[in-house]
Amino acid sequence: MSDFRKALRQIVRPPPSTLAEQLQFLKAHARRGAMEIVSSPAQLPDGVEETTPFGRHYVVSKIYDGEYFHGNVRLARLSTDDLAQFMMLMRAGIMAPGRSAILFLDAETTGMQGGVGMCPFLVGLGYFVEDEFHTVQYFARDFDEEPSMLYALGRLIERFRLVVTYNGAAFDVPLLETRFTLARQDSPFKDLPHLDLLTSARRLWRNGHGSCRLIALEHSLLSFMRGPDIPGAVIPRAYFDFLQGRSGAALHKVFTHNTYDVVSLAALTVCACDRVTSAPAALDDPLDLYSLARILENTSEWKRAVRLYEMALSGGLPEPVRQKSQENLAVLFRRSGDHERAFDVCKELIARQNFSFTGYEGAAIYYERVAGDPARALAIVEHGLMRLQNIGGPKRWKAVFEARRERLRQKAIQFGEGL
Repeated sequence: MSDFRKALRQIVRPPPSTLAEQLQFLKAHARRGAMEIVSSPAQLPDGVEETTPFGRHYVVSKIYDGEYFHGNVRLARLSTDDLAQFMMLMRAGIMAPGRSAILFLDAETTGMQGGVGMCPFLVGLGYFVEDEFHTVQYFARDFDEEPSMLYALGRLIERFRLVVTYNGAAFDVPLLETRFTLARQDSPFKDLPHLDLLTSARRLWRNGHGSCRLIALEHSLLSFMRGPDIPGAVIPRAYFDFLQGRSGAALHKVFTHNTYDVVSLAALTVCACDRVTSAPAALDDPLDLYSLARILENTSEWKRAVRLYEMALSGGLPEPVRQKSQENLAVLFRRSGDHERAFDVCKELIARQNFSFTGYEGAAIYYERVAGDPARALAIVEHGLMRLQNIGGPKRWKAVFEARRERLRQKAIQFGEGL
């Protein structure tokens, strides 16, 4: 029984709360001494060892020239003006700095190994130097090298005015901030604006492409194929194999995987800016056009939204997206003062098998305010209420129609038109 209780205490023991305790726990899990660093050229990509006040770590660098294409995207085409317009229309709430002040970031971690929480062992960064795109990967060859790696990261990150990640708001940045705190180092992310491109990617492409995983959008948007790649779920195991002195060959794939993530992030940023700032093409996916129209309809670019909705409808949309597009288009026409076109769309919506609150409301508004025919408006509302009751529609729609019906009845009486 005593052995069982000892094992149970190991399971329920709270995770170490300081960086030193976590490193000690992780080293025990890896079953290696702190100084048994595997660093032969066969184990790691070509790089250099760097020394900081906190120790040492490993760095791998690469430069992509100004003519480099990542799939179908030339990285150097990223424009500060396009990025500024993109961030304004996406309502990111961030001012776009110059291109050379933008940092792209992606981290690889140990996962939940040992129940101690995640530890970043490889952090990839990318940035522009004129038209060249530079990548730098900071690697901890052992857990004792993490403080040194973090120190070097902090010194580089603080040179930039914007960090761009992919799902970094939920993962990379909070994790790194925690590690800086545990290492008793100042976090470079404290006052650094952060653009998580995943949020924008979902708004732009989820309807048309389904999965918004970076590797999926690489294929569908960038026409970039990684070839043999190490799955993300296997990466922690590859690192622990390296630490335990077994084969480190898989680490080359981990470095390549991380580089692809960083470079694809930059290329996808170019693609996202193009999507928002450029004129749509005739062969664009109607669902992508619909998604962009939804983004633009409540901005200063609402006229573009009208055109995008029209193109999406002409290209063919599935239900219920088609109905939603018509409803949004009717509202845009009415807001712009094009009442006749708004009314035409509303009539189409009313004729649909699926009930459209927007269609009935828009038609009633047209008859009352434009045609000056409250009796016809009342008839539309009555018909809408009848259909709404038959389908058991939302109570809020019923309340709006009933209030409009009562007001129209009073108006009809006032003008001597009866009920």
